[in-house]
Amino acid sequence: MKRSNRILSLLLALAMLFLCAAGSLAEQEAAEGGMVLNDGSPWVDYSLRENIALVEEKPASPKDDFYLWTNYDWLKSAEIEPGKTSADPFTDISQEIMNQCLEVLADPALKSEDAALAQHLYRAFLDWDARNALGVAPLKNIADRISAVSSIDELTQLLCDPGYTGAKLFTFDVSTRLNDPDTWITYIQPPKLLLGDSAEYRERTEQGNLFEAVYREFLPRMLGRLGYSTEEASAMLTRFFALETELADSIMTAAEKMAPDFVQRANNELDRAEAEKLCATFPWIAILDAQGYAGAQRYLVEQPAYLQKMDEIYQESRLEDLKNYLLLRTANTHMSVLDRESYDLYTGMVGAMYGIKGALPDEEMACTFVRSYLPAQIDRAFFEKFDASKMKEDITRLCREVIAVFREMLSEEDWLTEETRAKAIEKLDAIRVIAVYPEKWPDYNGLSLEGLGLCDSIHAINRYKAGISASLADQPVDHDLWYCTLDNDWANDILEANATYDPGSNAITIFRGILGNAFYREDMSDEELYGAIGLIIAHEISHAFDPTGAQFDATGRMNSWWTEADNAAFAARAQKLIDYYNGMTLFNGLQIPGKNIQGEAVADMGAVKCMLRLLEQKKESVDYRAFFESFARCWRFLVSWETEYYFLTQDPHPSNNIRVNSLVQQFSQFHETYGIKEGDGMWLAPEDRVQIW
Repeated sequence: MKRSNRILSLLLALAMLFLCAAGSLAEQEAAEGGMVLNDGSPWVDYSLRENIALVEEKPASPKDDFYLWTNYDWLKSAEIEPGKTSADPFTDISQEIMNQCLEVLADPALKSEDAALAQHLYRAFLDWDARNALGVAPLKNIADRISAVSSIDELTQLLCDPGYTGAKLFTFDVSTRLNDPDTWITYIQPPKLLLGDSAEYRERTEQGNLFEAVYREFLPRMLGRLGYSTEEASAMLTRFFALETELADSIMTAAEKMAPDFVQRANNELDRAEAEKLCATFPWIAILDAQGYAGAQRYLVEQPAYLQKMDEIYQESRLEDLKNYLLLRTANTHMSVLDRESYDLYTGMVGAMYGIKGALPDEEMACTFVRSYLPAQIDRAFFEKFDASKMKEDITRLCREVIAVFREMLSEEDWLTEETRAKAIEKLDAIRVIAVYPEKWPDYNGLSLEGLGLCDSIHAINRYKAGISASLADQPVDHDLWYCTLDNDWANDILEANATYDPGSNAITIFRGILGNAFYREDMSDEELYGAIGLIIAHEISHAFDPTGAQFDATGRMNSWWTEADNAAFAARAQKLIDYYNGMTLFNGLQIPGKNIQGEAVADMGAVKCMLRLLEQKKESVDYRAFFESFARCWRFLVSWETEYYFLTQDPHPSNNIRVNSLVQQFSQFHETYGIKEGDGMWLAPEDRVQIW
């Protein structure tokens, strides 16, 4: 649904939680003329702070660049606050939620176990005296265990030890089955690569060069604190990247994972006998069994090629490569939870990678950390303090109104056969709505952090979560439960500024964290409301019928419910959309990848069509300006080029200026309202306009 917090979400998932920098290598390069920014086509990317600085006055009309015209005053005055990746409405509402969370974490009147756990972890993060007293000892203890391994069998013993808290050679959790969403299955993935996208190891880009240069600058300084010389640390990094390059050949690229056929390629379900045959030497089944999954009978292996590649590498002759890999990954993920010196190294490293200046206050860093590791606990403590029942009623009602209009739209789609149309409506009618907060929370009794410092608290939380995940393998799914203990991803935090559609459960979730600021206020007109949170709700519903969502039926099962003719017609319409975006350039000659963003663009277009219809049904006289400008304001965005580059290559959403301009020009109401004519930059001929639904 959104782009602004994607980097933060990624960093949280990797334990890369805290963002600051004294400077940016990439910023220096841009200043020296190494990066062309203002060559976008058909519109310059004025979300880039380097570009908007060049614009001296507001455009006279919206006819050439609606995004710039609507947001000019804000773009010129906005600043990216210290420690943040961008300035935008998502960041603003996130700050409002952050301030409320800080109240929760400081409130002694809250007596629930949830509040106690969240407050304990918050205090542990801020206890710099204790953290500095430990120094790098928590990391050195793990590093020494890795270094002491003298054979491949000993390495297996280490990786099978439930008490081992270092890096792993693959990641595992539970997920709903693609073929049966009512059952949990053990889900296996490759670990994340340091350069992010496996494509970087095949053909290096500007961003890949930047990332490697930053790692080579900062990681040796951390390794130095473990006793390695600069020369040793440099050689270790070279060895590390050589192994990641080998592994990258077996890992899907970001573009492949954004493609609609990813779910089909990832649907590699194995029973235990088949899983045991997949690898001859790499003991991934033994590792899983030792971590509590001994009873698991089915596995969903997202990328079997990775396990097979690891099977080739997991040999006595490669032991030192594997130990080096584990040691560097462990150092990288532990830097942020050690003493102040290590923490500052880490924050400087991440800031340099994404063009972030300054630092968030320690209290906000600590709150972010709590929300990553204990999302359910702080979420429930939040609702203990701040009632949102009226908000839940209002948003649920609006969701139902939007679904009713979308039903009308589907009923009128003359390019669908009756058979497919009926299945589409069946799916729409079955969509589950989770508004503001879930109806049912899991029971988290049994987690204790009493007397534990930060690192020990993290290890206790991770063990506890791993135990819950392992206990769910092959068990029935309770779709009413909010399973937010399964990983450290902010997608599980109902206070995030976000909204989602999950095809596996056929459910939309409108998070409490997005309901404020530019998106939802009680004093909004219908046009403003529908152009803001209304469009977000409709966007999520539209995802049920985007190129990925359309592969899942009403029950959430991956199942083709399209006739062959309808599927071909849908593909043709999607291709027209892909071709439309492929003709655009963001900056530095970088093309918009139409194939990567098609799902989000389909959802956007369906959303605007739906909300315009709802407005026109509800009001005799619609203020279209208020609707379109409310939408444009929600997506105003000020960002560094490093972060924008990341979004372009790693994120399935269109860049914000493209998102606004390309979307509004699809609708006759926009052209008529603003008097857009042929020859204007915002003009799009009727025959060239793209509509999927």
